[in-house]
Amino acid sequence: MKLSDLYYYPLKLYVVISCFLYFRKLRVTGLKNIPVKGPVIYAINHQNALLDPLVVHSVSWRNPYFLTRADVFNNKFLDKFLRGVKMLPIYRIRDGFDSIKMNEGIFEATKTILIKGGVVGIFPEGSHSITYRLRPLKKGIARIAFMAEDSADFTLNVQIVPVGIHYESHFSTKGRALVSYGKPILVADYKQTFLKDQNKAFNKLLSEISDRVKSLIISIESKDYDRIYEIYKNKRVYKRNLKEQLKADQALIYSIEHGKKFEEKSNTGNLLMRVIDNSWYLLWKIVGFIPRTIVDFLVKKRVKDPHYIGTIRLAYSMVLFPIILLILYYLVKFLVF
Repeated sequence: MKLSDLYYYPLKLYVVISCFLYFRKLRVTGLKNIPVKGPVIYAINHQNALLDPLVVHSVSWRNPYFLTRADVFNNKFLDKFLRGVKMLPIYRIRDGFDSIKMNEGIFEATKTILIKGGVVGIFPEGSHSITYRLRPLKKGIARIAFMAEDSADFTLNVQIVPVGIHYESHFSTKGRALVSYGKPILVADYKQTFLKDQNKAFNKLLSEISDRVKSLIISIESKDYDRIYEIYKNKRVYKRNLKEQLKADQALIYSIEHGKKFEEKSNTGNLLMRVIDNSWYLLWKIVGFIPRTIVDFLVKKRVKDPHYIGTIRLAYSMVLFPIILLILYYLVKFLVF
């Protein structure tokens, strides 16, 4: 056992609990699509900064390594800690052209992980954006996949599992979130194309990954994004089941973009389940009112970049909620008894 294992697994459990408490509702679908063993790459859409890997990690029963923006590894202590929780730095042009060369070592590290049958989580868009749209994918994910397979003459059986994260709100804990795992893509299926023309293989694989991920999220393709989004927001019909909600949202976006009529009836589920859902949520709001108020104040005061609101809100919540609730518990216990 490595030293990092002593804090990795307890920390993962804490992240799981925190993520499920953070959202009004967090659900996952398609877990059966994750191969039980063997090398796997998660191809994940990227909308909500560091919240994305935490959410995917909390609903994945395998333990992936995540490629993460290199600038968060600047501190030596953080570098060691982040690597211990299975995060690896990926360098971008904005980090300096000399830094890009360091990606060669990271690509080799991911290849080794895959050869050993591990899992690597990659955000192939290359950056995050708080928009409901999948942006063009970078070639890094294809390069890593083919590098691993080519080293074993395409007998490694690397599979790419598309992962879609859909947030009802990128900023608020009142929103619901759905994580969907799609059917895996077998990289070896592109062997002949790769041997003949590597660029063509890269592009074909990226195209398939893009199509698969888009099927798991809502992606507004129109250049007139703001107008389409406003219409979608006003016409959206609430569904209690998040999988049904995603399908309805996708159909609505398609109808708006193509000028087609679309009507959807609300399906909020039976009255008893709605009462149970709302009761738990109301109870949690009451219990967590004080720490939540403090977290909201800190986020509003300290976070300037909206892309990081969700991430910092969860980080503050993970630290402050248990401390404040513990203080309140002993305070009430002292006053009552």
